[in-house]
Amino acid sequence: MGTIDVQTKELRDRLDTVGWGLLFLLFGALALPNGRLEYAAAAAIGAAMLGLNGLRIVKTVPVRWSSIILGAVMVVAGGGALAGVKIDVFVLFFVLAGGVTIAGAVVQPGRVAVH
Repeated sequence: MGTIDVQTKELRDRLDTVGWGLLFLLFGALALPNGRLEYAAAAAIGAAMLGLNGLRIVKTVPVRWSSIILGAVMVVAGGGALAGVKIDVFVLFFVLAGGVTIAGAVVQPGRVAVH
């Protein structure tokens, strides 16, 4: 990794903190009783994760592929559940989170990811 200016590092760190906040909100949303509110919250938070990575692209800060994948899945899963497709969003989230974590370690074995 090359040199990074202080402002870019500060922005990256703030965006990472917002990402963690969105992840915690997602945990809370998934803990809601099964129903329309859980699905809508999961879809909205997934959309926010995608939006945060869009902001990262605009500001030329490296994206977080794990939050892109999880955000997209939550948008699809939450939207599908709202449309009537029975999806256990809570289980799906943890299965995908585990898969993305493992894939990240396998794809970039020399890099220690602290998310």
